[in-house]
Amino acid sequence: MARILISKLVTLALLLLAAPAQNVAHAAGKPLNACGCYTENDTCYCEKKAKCGCPGECEPKGCEVERQKKLQREIEAETKRATEEAEAAAKARASKAAEKSEKSEEEQSDKASPPPAPENDLPPLPHQGKTPVRRMAPAQKKMLLKLIDAYLVEHPDAGRQTLSDVRGSL
Repeated sequence: MARILISKLVTLALLLLAAPAQNVAHAAGKPLNACGCYTENDTCYCEKKAKCGCPGECEPKGCEVERQKKLQREIEAETKRATEEAEAAAKARASKAAEKSEKSEEEQSDKASPPPAPENDLPPLPHQGKTPVRRMAPAQKKMLLKLIDAYLVEHPDAGRQTLSDVRGSL
């Protein structure tokens, strides 16, 4: 029974002696920063309950890595949001262009216009294959330009391609 009592007393004494050692910074008069850390001889010491939040100062290990990961996640989220906004804007422009072209087609068909010139009046263009290629009427050219503009809005990198390359990708 005496042994148990002595071992408990020794354990209690060790705990009492160890408790002030953990808080040496306070006993030695070294101020802790907001994170619960202090610097001594260019070495950072932190309490067990120390937390991140003091960039550029003494703080627990791993705080810088955690900050970098958070920054990377924010950058990825912002990039994704910007990409989605750009795609939505491109779709909106394309739909507006399509609506305008439909309206202009309706207006042109509603107007009393002279009958279209017969295809034989336009000289044929050089062509490939068996199907003859005819010159386009001005209204057809205008529509083609609108379609090309709508395509380039959706595919901005296609502006540097030749017409043959674009045709091949379709």
